[in-house]
Amino acid sequence: MPTEGDITVQASGSSLCSEPLVAGPSIPRARPFVKWAGGKRSLAARIWEQAPTDFGDYYEPFVGGGSVFFAMPERIGKACLSDVNRELITAYTVIRDDVENLIDALQKHARDHHADEGYYLRVRAQEPEAPLQVAARFIYLNKTCYNGLYRVNKAGKFNVPKGSYKNPRICDAEGLRQASTVLAHADISAETFNSIAPGAGDFVYCDPPYDGTFTSYLPGGFGDGEQELLRDTAAGWGQRGVHVMISNSDTPLIRDLYSGPVFRIREVLAPRYINSDGEGRGSVVEVLVTTYD
Repeated sequence: MPTEGDITVQASGSSLCSEPLVAGPSIPRARPFVKWAGGKRSLAARIWEQAPTDFGDYYEPFVGGGSVFFAMPERIGKACLSDVNRELITAYTVIRDDVENLIDALQKHARDHHADEGYYLRVRAQEPEAPLQVAARFIYLNKTCYNGLYRVNKAGKFNVPKGSYKNPRICDAEGLRQASTVLAHADISAETFNSIAPGAGDFVYCDPPYDGTFTSYLPGGFGDGEQELLRDTAAGWGQRGVHVMISNSDTPLIRDLYSGPVFRIREVLAPRYINSDGEGRGSVVEVLVTTYD
């Protein structure tokens, strides 16, 4: 079993994918291990219906909670999962490489959380460096913070208050083991979406921070300039023969950005479960943008 020192988060700029998953009944249908604003659990089946029938490697550069990846591992040969959130990527890496020690650490967090009213704020203030402790803290805070939000201030510090849960499920041991099995052959890296290098025939699914919605996942957010850069990057991939799908809000900006001949726009109805304003939850129209028919 690996020790903390054996686990590394792959640096950005890698274009190599993992060895392929071996499709078949031995692959469990894992579920996301964190709550994530804008997660695609309710839309994953629809997204896979709109995915290309045949494709090479699978890339997901805004992996977040990983709902789309976890929904259909049997359709994926080689998986390349990435995100700019290094704590999130550390959690994915530790789940893949050291899940039993992670389960032990989360069980300790659960015991201390239930025994000590001030435990959440003390953990939130910590800045661990060892990957195992970074991953355990990240998952613990996700399971116990308000609405499962991930939000940081301008200094990059997580600042979400404690949620009002009576008995949060901090450690889902079986779920983590299932996720570890599915992630065993995934390439996981902390990098920006425009640094990945898919080839012709590969499938890239992008689920960026949505236009006009909460984007404070990292300092600087994800504004109009980043949306335009994503459009330009996706157009370049598409022109090289990459199958690209992008989820986003149905807004004038997104309609305008993807109005060119490279893209097709489909509408989907999606529920929204995480919102700081309870009245802001409900079903909304979103778009799926593709570079293929």
